Amino acid sequence: PENAGFYSAIIGSVLTMLVTMSLAVPIGVMTAIYLEEFAPDNKLTQIIEININNLAAIPSILFGLLGLAIFINFFGVPRSSPLVGGMTLALMSLPIIIVSSKAALKSVPASIRQAGYALGLTKWQVTKDHVLPLAFPGILTGSIIALAQAMGETAPLIIVGMIAFVPDAVTNITSAATVMPAQIFTWSGMPERAYIEKTAAGIIVLLTVLISLNTIAVILRKKFEVKW
Repeated sequence: PENAGFYSAIIGSVLTMLVTMSLAVPIGVMTAIYLEEFAPDNKLTQIIEININNLAAIPSILFGLLGLAIFINFFGVPRSSPLVGGMTLALMSLPIIIVSSKAALKSVPASIRQAGYALGLTKWQVTKDHVLPLAFPGILTGSIIALAQAMGETAPLIIVGMIAFVPDAVTNITSAATVMPAQIFTWSGMPERAYIEKTAAGIIVLLTVLISLNTIAVILRKKFEVKW
C-alpha cells in the first residue's frame, strides 16, 4: 500500500479523455450543425432528435455494455486500453455534446441568418462565417462539461476492463490502463488501512480536476459570450 500511487491512473485518464474528445467533439458538433441548420423538418428528423435526447439521459453502464459488445467482442479492440475506454465514453458523450451544441446554435438570432441570406450568402457560408462563431461559446462549454462528466464515470469503464493493475505509466492508447474513478473504486475495496488515505487523496484529486474543468468552462463562456 505504501508504494501505491495515482500517477498511472492520471495518465490513463488523460489518454482516455484525448480519445473521447477527438471522437465525440467533431462528430457531435457536425451532427448538431446538420440537424439544426441543414436537416429538413420532417418526421425522421424529429425521431432522430427525440432519440438523441433520450440517449443523453440513459444510465452510463448501458454504454459500457454497448462498448463491450461492439468494440471488444465484435471489432477486437484491446481490452482495458484507453482506446476502448475512450471510444465507449465517446458514445456516452455524443448525445450531450449534440444537445448542447444544438442549443447553442438555436440561441443565435434568426436575424443573423436572414441578414446573410439578404446579402446573397449561401446557407453554408452563413453557418460557417456567422452562426458558428456566435454559437462557439455554448459549444465549447457543452463539450468541456461533457468531458468532465465522462472523466468522472466509473461503471462503463469497469465493464470494458479498465480496472486492471498497472504498475507503470501507460505509454500508448492500446496498452492496459486504469483511470482515476476506477482506481478509487479499487482502493475503496481494499482491506488494508493504508488504502483509506489513498482513497481519500484520490477523491480529492478527481474532485479538483472536475471542479477545474467546470470552472474553465464557465470562464471561457463568459470570455467569448456575445451579449445581444
